Amino acid sequence: MKLAIISDTHGSIFCFEKALKYIKEADRLIHLGDFLYHGPRNSLPEGYEPMELANRLTTFSKRTFVTGNCDSPIDLKLLNIPESTPYVIESYGPFNFFFAHGWDPDLEDSILLAKKYNCQYLIHGHTHIPRFDKVDNIVVINPGSMSIPKENSPNSILLVEVDMDSIEFKFIDILKDIVYMEY
Repeated sequence: MKLAIISDTHGSIFCFEKALKYIKEADRLIHLGDFLYHGPRNSLPEGYEPMELANRLTTFSKRTFVTGNCDSPIDLKLLNIPESTPYVIESYGPFNFFFAHGWDPDLEDSILLAKKYNCQYLIHGHTHIPRFDKVDNIVVINPGSMSIPKENSPNSILLVEVDMDSIEFKFIDILKDIVYMEY
């Protein structure tokens, strides 16, 4: 099973198009929130076309979407998300994943919830900074932001390949079209 995990697109069709070849190769698209609006603290991302991005995101039938702090009720309606979904727990092979934006619940509470639900992996967005480390026996991962990266990180997504006895993580710089970290 191959998962394409994206976060913090903030309405950028330009960046979505750059990532599309990786997303199309995946069996499932997982978006960690902040879909369309850039928020008051961020500049407009390149190729800001939130309606076009909404139209493209809704074409994926195999998808998991969690909501972020910049997602409004009208955004959810455009994306055919029936209600705000702050986190989702899913299993792929023998591995349990806790997907969240990382804002509400915040990261500390997300770690506690991931432990409560016996998840080995917590994958979150919100900070726009790629991350891969371990906290309290939970592997904590952030794919970074596809459209508004912070702290000199690349515009990135995460690919996860899962089978019955192994798991592989690849961070993709979508502008350079390269794998820049893997675990």
